[in-house]
Amino acid sequence: MGRKIGVRYINSNENNQRRILVVLGLMAVVLVFLIIRIGYWQVKKGTEYQNAIQDQGYNSTVGSKIPFQRGTITDRNGVQLAYSSKTYNVILDPKVIKSSGTFMTHTFDALQKAFGTTQEEFDAAMEQKNSNYYILYRKQPYEKIAKFKEQQTDTSTEDHKFIKGVWFETEYERLYPYGTAASHVIGFTNAGNVGCWGIEQQYNSYLNGTDGRVSGYYDADLNLITNTWDAVAGDTIVSTIDLYAQQAVEKHVNAFLEKYKVNNIGVLVMDATNGEIVSMVSNRSYDLNNPRDIVLFDGTSAEDADLTEEERLNALNRMWRNFCVCDTYEPGSVFKCFTVAAALEEKIVAKDSHYKCTGITEVGGAKIRCSHNGEVSLKEAISKSCNSALIAIAEKEGAKLFYQYQTHFGFGSKTGVDLPGEASGVMMKHTNYSDLELATQSFGQGFNVTMVQIAAAYASLVNGGYYYQPHVVRQIMNADGATVYDATNLLVRKTVSADTSAFLQEATLLTVESGTARPAQTEGYKLGGKTGTAKKGIRDLNQFVVSFIGSVPYNNPKYVIYVVIDQIDDEKLYNSSRPATELTSKILTDILPYLGVYPDGDIHYGVEYTGIPDADEVNTADLQDFPEDGDSETKNSGTDD
Repeated sequence: MGRKIGVRYINSNENNQRRILVVLGLMAVVLVFLIIRIGYWQVKKGTEYQNAIQDQGYNSTVGSKIPFQRGTITDRNGVQLAYSSKTYNVILDPKVIKSSGTFMTHTFDALQKAFGTTQEEFDAAMEQKNSNYYILYRKQPYEKIAKFKEQQTDTSTEDHKFIKGVWFETEYERLYPYGTAASHVIGFTNAGNVGCWGIEQQYNSYLNGTDGRVSGYYDADLNLITNTWDAVAGDTIVSTIDLYAQQAVEKHVNAFLEKYKVNNIGVLVMDATNGEIVSMVSNRSYDLNNPRDIVLFDGTSAEDADLTEEERLNALNRMWRNFCVCDTYEPGSVFKCFTVAAALEEKIVAKDSHYKCTGITEVGGAKIRCSHNGEVSLKEAISKSCNSALIAIAEKEGAKLFYQYQTHFGFGSKTGVDLPGEASGVMMKHTNYSDLELATQSFGQGFNVTMVQIAAAYASLVNGGYYYQPHVVRQIMNADGATVYDATNLLVRKTVSADTSAFLQEATLLTVESGTARPAQTEGYKLGGKTGTAKKGIRDLNQFVVSFIGSVPYNNPKYVIYVVIDQIDDEKLYNSSRPATELTSKILTDILPYLGVYPDGDIHYGVEYTGIPDADEVNTADLQDFPEDGDSETKNSGTDD
């Protein structure tokens, strides 16, 4: 019996041990499961839960975001055109400061020494009931912050121990060191780092980074203990703009606007070999640091005018609007180059073709005038801007082929230039052409284009036939310096053959040397180009858009320049392309040597050529020496010409 009991006793111990081992094993399994589960949620949801705890103020008395630094915009040479400068907000915790009279005294004293805080300002902050977050100052420089921190860490006295309840938030201020330079290309920002117009808007997602976060708590001695998650800065944008060239063009445009009243004016300088826009000027520039300070088109401040709210908004939109990209107009005779190019490509005309011009051509019951009278070669049809010759060429092309080449050169479609608000232009379908409409379109009337469309397409005519997408951004680099975008090859298509391009180079050179564009001559340079004059709006009002587009050097173009003047208010020059050609000459004299295109012969770089008289010195006899385009007047026609 005892033996059985002993055996039973031994068996009982063994069973208990087994039970304990099973329980321990189960506990171990549960523990491992919990560890794995906690790790899983820490990885998958850790940040979300951490932020939630911080937002609820759990075990924390302070917490705020760390704003990212918006990316810098530079010119093509690395000169900063827009950047964000770090400033600081001074934050008070009134609950902590008011918890002790000693804290009140020493904290106020430190604030007064560093920031000049008045008793009234301090008392207003302390009146905030149950508040642990009060913004005392915004956008303070680091020098003042450092002065305050010196007092907090000054161990020569016991006073530093009683400076409590103050910390600093980082903030950034967007600055434009060159003020008005390239304002229509750069754009500006609104509150919250939202870009408006220009590169600031177009590349907003690249320029913006990611906010960081700081949270903290007070220990038993009311010392602030913080944890920080760093912000990630935005990308750096390297633009194609050359600051010197941009400022030089703006200088000449501003001088022109001081002399003449116009409705609109635009100047575009583009690299013909890759589509990079070196300079783009639209009307008067505005101060990017104060983009809502209205400057009216005549140069006066809005403070001098009694504007309604609607008038104020209209004035702002006009001031910000980029004429080179957003506005459309009839191109006039600059389009003759494209009509001839299409005919050469399709072998509809020969290079040695000749045309008879009588000064008036009747089409569809209308009489279209031409400033020329006599026989012209194909080159002279361009250089002397003969409407009659172009009408004959377009008639041979026919409406369908003519329209196909319009779209082939990019008219009627956006170029894809990397700026907001680009217009497509206004085109008429070829099936709707009448004989008169085909005739007038041959010399650039009856449809609308943008400046950037003409510049990109013309560059392809004279650079060997290569159409590059126009663009204002060359490269984008992230905060680590790695390239995230590079505009190295934006070739879109081939537009014309090298043979056609060479012919147009010669024809446009002839236009500048002995044709309608003689005032565009720039000492020391062989320049090719074409003038344009087009009526706008109601024809009887005699309102004109005049223009000049040129390329230099003519036989191996590096740069294309396009000047458009919308409705110049001058009784002698209102329908003359001369102001556009003269402005071109002044600009090129200034910028070409700087851009690395040097004149031939013994020319002093940077000295403005004065061989061409200013526009206000021109008389009627002078104008007869430089015949204007004859594409602006059509008689007995009820349609757009």
